[in-house]
Order: sequence, then structure tokens, then C-alpha cells
Amino acid sequence: MSLFGARKGKQTTGFIFASGRDADRRFLTAQEGDTVRNPSREAPWIVLLHALQDVLVTDWPGILWEAEVVDALDPQGHTGDYTRCVAVRLMRRLPPHTLFGPDGEGVAWVIESARNLTPEDAEILADHRARESGQIYSKAWLRWDGLSPAKREFADWEGVIGAGGDAPVSPINRGLSAVFNCTCARAVELLGEDAMYPEGGDDDDPDLHLVDPWGEAALALCEAAMALGAPRLLPEEDRAILTEAWRALTGPRLS
Repeated sequence: MSLFGARKGKQTTGFIFASGRDADRRFLTAQEGDTVRNPSREAPWIVLLHALQDVLVTDWPGILWEAEVVDALDPQGHTGDYTRCVAVRLMRRLPPHTLFGPDGEGVAWVIESARNLTPEDAEILADHRARESGQIYSKAWLRWDGLSPAKREFADWEGVIGAGGDAPVSPINRGLSAVFNCTCARAVELLGEDAMYPEGGDDDDPDLHLVDPWGEAALALCEAAMALGAPRLLPEEDRAILTEAWRALTGPRLS
């Protein structure tokens, strides 16, 4: 399967991922071959992303569709790699882990755990995160051939979930941000406003950080996702260190 949609003549295809409480329910209940059509040509439109690497995951689980344009907005009014649609036909339903590359199934396991963490789980992850994990995680980033020369000047990539710029933004596409987003969502779900604290940034727009042990748990889960989703970047012994906390949480179930 291609990572990119197709444009043959007037046909344009791409991808739609529906997840979370705010998802368009039509894409959660539809069947292959269905046409999903908006009642008018006004916003909000259906957004068809042309590349899997561009699909942002803010919640989990979800449904991933490959779809084709039936009726597109004209003019589009943007230069991005997506199409604003009034109607699309759902060609086929894809496994959601397809979003994260050829080894994406392991990443999906981590995301599932992140979305369902308990406070006790967060403690386990924080307590078992290896001291050298950040250094090894940085090594994986620097071995990724998708990292631009300018960004290779930075040696410390601990806690980074995306390199910015054009997609792909990480070795596992947007899998790292998916892990972090789902950990944050779960922490906020359980702790409310106490899940985050401000530090750095502008006075009127401070940077928000997860309180511990949730912050450490998020790091451990991102590191596990990197090891499982991009195994070619690290030797086995380094991958074992990055998944140490994950294995403490999951036991013999997953590794």
C-alpha cells in the first residue's frame, strides 16, 4: 500500500482518521463504499490528507479510511497537501497502525496503553525508566535519515516528539506525538487542571508540562514507541533499555 494518495485525472484519493469524542460520527459508523456528504458547501469541510505521514492523531482508538474525492471545494483556498471536500467515497478501511510505518503495530500498543494509563501505571513507568534512556533516544533520532543536516547540530533529543518541517516529522511519522497526546489526555481526564504546570514560554502563554509521574511516564512511553516502531535505528541492547519501563508495565504480554 502506498503512503500517498493518488491523483489520476480528476480522481484524488487520501486519508481520513476519525477518533475521540469530537470525531465526525459518520466516519465511525460508515461502511466501505459509502459516500459521506456534507449538507452544505460551507465549513466545516471534510479534510482529505494526501499522505499518511500528515495524519495527526490526537486521541485513540480511531478508524482510518482511504477515501476518494467525490465533490471538492473550488477554489481550495490553501496550498497544503490536502483537499477540502464536500463529499468523499470511502474506498477501504485500513488498520490504524498503518499510520506509524511498517512496524506500527507496536506503536499502536503503546498508544493504547497511554490512553488507558492508571496512576499506578504511571508510577511503574516512571520508576523503571532507565537513566540512559534519553541519550539512547537521542541516538535514534540522529540515526534517522529523515533528519535534516541543520537539525543534526543538536545532540539532545530527549523528549522531542517531532522534528518540525515537512512530513515525516519522526521515524514513526506522528506516532510520538500520538503517544504524548494520549498520555496528556489521560492525565487530564484523571487529574483535571492539576495534570499540568506552567514553566517557560511567554507570561501570557506559558509552556505547559505534565506533572510527575505522568511526565516521566510520557517519556518512557515515547521511548518504547521509538524502539518498537523504528527498530532498525538501534541495536538490540539499546532497544531493550528503551523498552525497560514498558516491559515492567506490560510484563510478558508485550516487549
